[in-house]
Amino acid sequence: MSDNIRRLQQAPTKKWWNTKYTNLILKLDFAYITSILQNYFGDNFTITKGEMVCGVFQPKPEFTCEFCGKGRKKNKYTPACFFPTEVGYVYKCSNCNTSHHLYQFLKIRNPEVALKYQVERWHKNLTGRSYNCPEPPKNIKREYYQRKEKELKERNKREYERKQG
Repeated sequence: MSDNIRRLQQAPTKKWWNTKYTNLILKLDFAYITSILQNYFGDNFTITKGEMVCGVFQPKPEFTCEFCGKGRKKNKYTPACFFPTEVGYVYKCSNCNTSHHLYQFLKIRNPEVALKYQVERWHKNLTGRSYNCPEPPKNIKREYYQRKEKELKERNKREYERKQG
C-alpha cells in the first residue's frame, strides 16, 4: 500500500519570508558561530557538511551538545549542529531534541554576546517583528541615537568654525 503513495517536491506558492535578507543574515550569523565554535568547543567540532539555502551553499558545523553533553568528535558522533535556514542558523540536537535560534542560544550561553548580536542585527535592520531576533532594549537604542546626535553636532560645529575662521 505504501508503494501507491507519491510525493511531489513542489515549492510553496507564497513564502511567508522575504528571502532578500537571507544571505546577509546567514553571513552575520556564521561570523558569530565561528567565534562560538572556537571559544567554547575548542577542537571538538567539524565542518564537513552543509546545506543549500536560496541557491548558496552554507556550512553546517557539528559538535557535542551544549545541553545534554552527548557526542564526541573522536567517536565521529556529533549530534548537535547549527543548521542553516532561510531565516538564520538554528541550533539543533538530535539526541535531546533541543532547538533554538541563534539569538536564543546566545542568550542562554552568553547574554553579553547575545546583546551585541542583537544590536548588530538592529543596525542592519534585521530585528523586530517577522524576524527571529527582537529589537534591543530602548535604553540601548536611546544611547545610540544620543551618541549619533552628539557626533553630528560636533561635526557641524567644526565645519562652521572652519568656514568662519
